[in-house]
Amino acid sequence: MSKRWPSSVDRAQREVLPLNLSLYHAAREYPGGAKAIAAIYGLNATTLQHRLSPTHEPHRIDLDSLEAVLGATHDDRILDSIGELAGGAIWMRPDDCHAESSFDLIQLISVLHDQLGEMLGSVCETTRDGIVDDRERAELRMRARRLMQAVLALEVAAVNVGDEYDG
Repeated sequence: MSKRWPSSVDRAQREVLPLNLSLYHAAREYPGGAKAIAAIYGLNATTLQHRLSPTHEPHRIDLDSLEAVLGATHDDRILDSIGELAGGAIWMRPDDCHAESSFDLIQLISVLHDQLGEMLGSVCETTRDGIVDDRERAELRMRARRLMQAVLALEVAAVNVGDEYDG
């Protein structure tokens, strides 16, 4: 893990962000941005942009705006932020659990193995200097979250493949 100060874009990729920042980044990266999301859901584009802005305090995000951004972007960072608000809840998408054969299960195990390797590498790198700062701790939490999601996906896929073999 680099010791340089991370930009907001770096943070968005490496740690669970507060909900307002995850919504901001998701909308910003969506093709057409907040204006396109507003058009899809019939919202006022300027109002949505103000609500999503992390520097525009008078406007705060509301449930309709949250629903619009999440519905349009399906951005994982938003779900991570909501999970964090719920005490560290883990989520997964049913599409990630699709396995039709034992080969598909092996591929899911491979993903789990890769994520475990990344987690172990991060732990080694982080603890090398004997100090784990807040940024490093946040990155480790994100990697642990992804690892647990992969375990859940593997469990659901294994049950589904077992059901298909049972007939």
